[in-house]
Amino acid sequence: MRPRPRGAVLWLILPLLSLLTVLALGTARSVAAEQRATRNLAEQRALALAALQALRAAERRTLDLNLRFEDGLRGESGVPWRGDGRGLGWFMPDCLSSVGGVGYGLCATEPDLWRRSVLINGARWPLLHPCGPSRPLESEPGRPPASCLPARSRAGRRWSPPRYVLELLNPAFRFADVDGRLYRISVRVWGESERDALTVQSWFWAGAGAQAGRGGRLNWRRLEEAE
Repeated sequence: MRPRPRGAVLWLILPLLSLLTVLALGTARSVAAEQRATRNLAEQRALALAALQALRAAERRTLDLNLRFEDGLRGESGVPWRGDGRGLGWFMPDCLSSVGGVGYGLCATEPDLWRRSVLINGARWPLLHPCGPSRPLESEPGRPPASCLPARSRAGRRWSPPRYVLELLNPAFRFADVDGRLYRISVRVWGESERDALTVQSWFWAGAGAQAGRGGRLNWRRLEEAE
């Protein structure tokens, strides 16, 4: 019997090893892709839950503000909803000027207002941004609520606490035969980076007069970040 030439077995094994290597790499890439997809899905679900929780918190803040507006309207001179010849109002086009220390984020209604940007101290900032004229829902330890958050990613933490703006759509809105006001609330939450954001919006009714402490959501929607 003629002996098999040396090296013949190696040439038979090399293609098999190459095939096994390709299969192993493909499996590893597939597992990594599935893990990324699972992680992204979990992050999106967490962001969506955070957005709905922030929206509910903003609606509670709106009821508190509605009571404050009611107190102001019962004053001797009252306060106009928007600025006029008497001075500044509560809901201004730039979402900045206000009376009585009410603060930023009360806006005269505009189409797609939540997409707008505002010029502040020579710099233009998105409305729903820590540096823009929006209202914070949470404060960060050691950071004043009105301070501007530097644009930086922070692993394992949200880039910024949620922000919201409030529009007065109708100051004489009746719902269920009760006089009240119709507001639109826009809320933005962030993940670990500025680019990882989600914005939601609700239409919210609040009562007037003796019913100023009553209110409820009429509808809501998720807004698309991309133009």
